Amino acid sequence: MTLPESQPASRNPLRTQLGPIEIERPVVLAPLAGWTDTAMRRISRRYGAGVVFSEMLSGEGVRRKNEKTRKMAGFAQEERPYFIQYFATSPEQAADAAKRLAELEPDGLDLNFGCPVKKIILNQGGAALLKDVGLLGRIVEAAAKAVSIPVSVKMRSGWDHRSLNAVEVARTVESAGAAWVTVHARTRNEFFQGRAHWEWIGEVKSSVRIPVIGNGDVRTAEDVHRLLDMTHCDAVMIGRGAMGYPFIFREVDHYLRVGHECPAPTPRERLDASEKHLEWLIEFFGDPRRATLEFRKHLLAYSKGLHGSARFKREAMSLLEPDAVRESMRSFYLSLPDHPVARPLSAIDEAPVWC
Repeated sequence: MTLPESQPASRNPLRTQLGPIEIERPVVLAPLAGWTDTAMRRISRRYGAGVVFSEMLSGEGVRRKNEKTRKMAGFAQEERPYFIQYFATSPEQAADAAKRLAELEPDGLDLNFGCPVKKIILNQGGAALLKDVGLLGRIVEAAAKAVSIPVSVKMRSGWDHRSLNAVEVARTVESAGAAWVTVHARTRNEFFQGRAHWEWIGEVKSSVRIPVIGNGDVRTAEDVHRLLDMTHCDAVMIGRGAMGYPFIFREVDHYLRVGHECPAPTPRERLDASEKHLEWLIEFFGDPRRATLEFRKHLLAYSKGLHGSARFKREAMSLLEPDAVRESMRSFYLSLPDHPVARPLSAIDEAPVWC
């Protein structure tokens, strides 16, 4: 069994326009710090993600030509359309970083105004800028004017429930030249807790002319359909739901086409995706041992919810060489009955996320 190949564009009725970018399906992979490496992005595109984003980078790190930051921005051609996400705290920093990142020739850039992590907030980045909409707008304008590729924005609905300013922020970034805006329907103070307030996405959609992507509490293909239907947003962003489960994009594609869910992946399909993920990490790092260590969190995620996975994880997590990990994975997955196995939804809420 092999990984799916992308279908020719002419056969796909779900194509969606996001500013100047036309995507194959109205569902995209969220930028997730520590997770959305090139291998996860490639797997997600193979299974149907319309756009993929890098992990969030530091605008100042880009400016200073930090080699680690630049490597994190690298990508494979099959990831396209690919956007590099970064955060900036001043217009000058935003513009300088945008110019340097554009040299890598991504399809676009994405400015983060939603990260709730304390380290970013103390640096006056991420969601902290929701408290200074004027500065936020100038940052977007500076980045958009500095490059010829589209610049999008990811934001939260406000700092807290006393300052729900998503509509104001969205209108500001629209005026500043943003190609589209993604709204995570929680406040900064909510982090990833509680219920996402999808109605806030709808309010933004009805208030701006640029495309709007909805984000928050999307676990299943049916969730994607409900969010699109409820808010009339242009696309849906999936984060935790894609960790170790790129199959969610295939499931969304099927649901939006025919109106019901397709079968869950079999253990063999999970093995195929896992092996390819490891192969692509080795290709990216050029160091098999380092790639194996980086793969560990993904290995845990791919096997979530499968019978006997606890023992498999204990064994596999102690291995340092790719061949040994592959042998362990094959032994585990091929010992299971090869029929569809749904992932427990509780596993999604347990997944660690940083941005």
